[in-house]
Amino acid sequence: MSMRCYGFFRCSSCNKLWESSHAYCDKIGGVLKPMYKQDCKDCQVSCLPYKVERLTCSICDQQDCTCTREEKEERHTDLNKPHLSHLCERCKKGLSCVSRRY
Repeated sequence: MSMRCYGFFRCSSCNKLWESSHAYCDKIGGVLKPMYKQDCKDCQVSCLPYKVERLTCSICDQQDCTCTREEKEERHTDLNKPHLSHLCERCKKGLSCVSRRY
């Protein structure tokens, strides 16, 4: 089962850089392996993240925290920033990216 992570992306075509809290990985032998690509906004080339990290809580700065969903939503830095599902391989495959853990 894939876990949601934070991913750092670089387009192999135009070198655009971006980050996403919707990078999904499998943990294989203790290592996070990216499972889904995201498309570059500029040239639509599909890219896997070159680096992934476990998500960290924006309140307590811990990876495994006990903060409530309400507390997390209050501290979200940009509630209006949408998940761009048309650029997300996981969404294109019909798998949901909308449930948030952090």
